[in-house]
Amino acid sequence: MKNRKALSSVVGTVFAIIALITVVTYVTYSMNTLQQFNQEVMVKNTEIIDQGKEEFSVVKAAIPNNKFNVTVQNTGELPINIIRLWISNKTDPSWGTAKFDVNIPVSPGKVATNIGQNIALTALSTQAYEIKMTTERGNEDEVLINSPSQEPLYLQLHALPEAISTEFTTTILFTVTNNMSNNAMLTNLKPQLDVSPPPLGASATLVSGPEPVEYSLLEKGDTAYFQWVYRITGNDGQQVTFEASLENGYLANSVSKIVTINIEGIATRGAEGHHRTGGTNWYSSNTYGQTAGLTEQVTANVTRAFPFIVGAGFTADRIQFDVTTSASGSNSNCNVGIYNDDGNLYPSTLVVDGGQKSTSSTGLKTTTISTSLSANTLYWLVYNCHKTPTFRSIAQTDMPSVLGWDGTSGASTQITGWTVPRTYASTLPGIFPAGGTPLLNVEGMLIQVRTQ
Repeated sequence: MKNRKALSSVVGTVFAIIALITVVTYVTYSMNTLQQFNQEVMVKNTEIIDQGKEEFSVVKAAIPNNKFNVTVQNTGELPINIIRLWISNKTDPSWGTAKFDVNIPVSPGKVATNIGQNIALTALSTQAYEIKMTTERGNEDEVLINSPSQEPLYLQLHALPEAISTEFTTTILFTVTNNMSNNAMLTNLKPQLDVSPPPLGASATLVSGPEPVEYSLLEKGDTAYFQWVYRITGNDGQQVTFEASLENGYLANSVSKIVTINIEGIATRGAEGHHRTGGTNWYSSNTYGQTAGLTEQVTANVTRAFPFIVGAGFTADRIQFDVTTSASGSNSNCNVGIYNDDGNLYPSTLVVDGGQKSTSSTGLKTTTISTSLSANTLYWLVYNCHKTPTFRSIAQTDMPSVLGWDGTSGASTQITGWTVPRTYASTLPGIFPAGGTPLLNVEGMLIQVRTQ
């Protein structure tokens, strides 16, 4: 009996040990499993956070020699690795979507170039493609190449001016805004401009453009600007139509603008040469007085600007200057125009270009315009000439003291405007050149605009 009792105690102890080992093992397993789960959660959270920090963008895309060439910049905080390219032909849907495995690491702030050069795919510059790039963390970005044909884009066409005299030039400005619904970038935007033949009657001769020839990359929401200059010839009332679109563009996605020949009237001047007779007023930079017969010789191949303050707003229908001594030799043309102010007393964007006027003869040189000038606004009257004729001018003491007096000379020298060296061109620049030098004690050229 004693042996049985001893045996029962041993068996009980063994079972107790087994139970304890089982509990300890289960608890240890559970704790290890929980720790592993916590680690996996932390790793996943880190991956999610890292995925959110990963940023990259396409900065260039083209198809040189029938091979894709995409440039990507890492704009985030972490290094990325592009592992896959998905390419589909948007011009030919039957072409399908191709997948290519790649390994393209890009460090933060760095760029990777020539993406797509080494894949086994031949591309056509006349077709549109969509390229999606996937990173190792699962982020994606896409770019559309030659793809304005996917949906209509917001297009605008302007003629500056729309009504001109025969043999004068007008600037055709074509704007393209990337309003793609898929937020994709557009590449290789090339403009097309068609000029309609008669019966509208007038003819148009290309002087320059397009400028630029193409936009290599257009971000979502951005606008591309293309410019041409045409010389229009015809009789009074005849017209010419310009129609702009994009190469490889969406069907019927185009805009048009009509330019009309309007033979200018012959301007006359009063005793001082400052006003038009017949009750229609002319305005210029002089605000305090005028000196009859005052003249100033033009400086060739510079662009000069003089302040022009508009009190009550009005629409100007003429711009003119008065040549008192003609320029000799060939190409004696001058341009005059109006610029906006940039808010810091410096000319900014072109409001109207008065076109080329020959100064090989004396007299008033008048151009028909149609320009609305705002009330209580500072503008700039600008000229640029190829030769050195003499203009009727304004005494510096009659010029508005917009720019003040030169402090380096004891505040005794008036600053009357700005001057920038610039070789004469057929049109004034769309944006006034930077780096202008103040004009000190220089008479203002008498450039006038007329109320409509």
